[in-house]
Amino acid sequence: MNRNDISMQDIHYFVEVAKRGKLSATAADLGIPVATLSRRLSQLELALGYKLLNRTTRKISLTAIGQQYFDACASHVECALAAHEVIQSSLNHLAGTLRVSVLPGLTAVLPAVLKELRQEYPQISFEVELGTGDIARNGHQFDIMLRTGELEDSALIQKHVAQVQWILVAASSYLDRFGRPTCPEDLGLHERIITGDLHNWALGTGDSLLYVDGPAHIGTNSSALGVQLATAGLGIAWMPSHQALPQTLRALALEQILPDWKLPPATLYALSDNRVTPARAKVFLDALQRHLLAV
Repeated sequence: MNRNDISMQDIHYFVEVAKRGKLSATAADLGIPVATLSRRLSQLELALGYKLLNRTTRKISLTAIGQQYFDACASHVECALAAHEVIQSSLNHLAGTLRVSVLPGLTAVLPAVLKELRQEYPQISFEVELGTGDIARNGHQFDIMLRTGELEDSALIQKHVAQVQWILVAASSYLDRFGRPTCPEDLGLHERIITGDLHNWALGTGDSLLYVDGPAHIGTNSSALGVQLATAGLGIAWMPSHQALPQTLRALALEQILPDWKLPPATLYALSDNRVTPARAKVFLDALQRHLLAV
């Protein structure tokens, strides 16, 4: 007997049929066709090399070997089903602690997201860590990790959350000194603060697309730091649109530049090592998506 030929699902079917003694009733309870159930039982008997069931048109009874097999399997099947129900209950239960790793650029929307969720789901607790930590090393420490860009060579599951839009900003003091750009070509005369590895900026409006190059003596992998550098008057930076509320721009003495020209969006992904998203993670991602799209 090759263990690879034995299906745990078929053992479950056998145990259920043995408990009921009827093929049609078991098939109805399991939600599968009678013909499928009969075939799977035959496959199990073939894999074992023994007849487990005596079948008649009216009822099914266990053979001597079948009774031994049932006695050995029934409790294990029940334990496996109970474990399955525990996991499903945990996944579907809107309670417990959600551990999240988020990019610093999302801090502008997190207070509103968490306030909404705490009011609606008071049994959920949240542990939020900021950073761009090593995904391969830290992926299992969190229920979800929010990152931009697609991963390569990673076992983590990626789920699309939202498109993060960007705007160009600079300090009023910087613009007073060096002038306010009126077209993308003007950016080539200004100091640009580079976020990530995008040294050549692509700006589009309608069917037009322009690539902008020019001075760039400061670069960072953090959009939040890029905005802080722009606030200090060091040049023009990218700013996530969900951070660029009018009151925020006023408080930081920042101005939006070339509002009719769009920068390429960044795709925000939720990363986890589970294909099934727990309910508490789902409501968090749904709320985050709503707040990002509302901007």
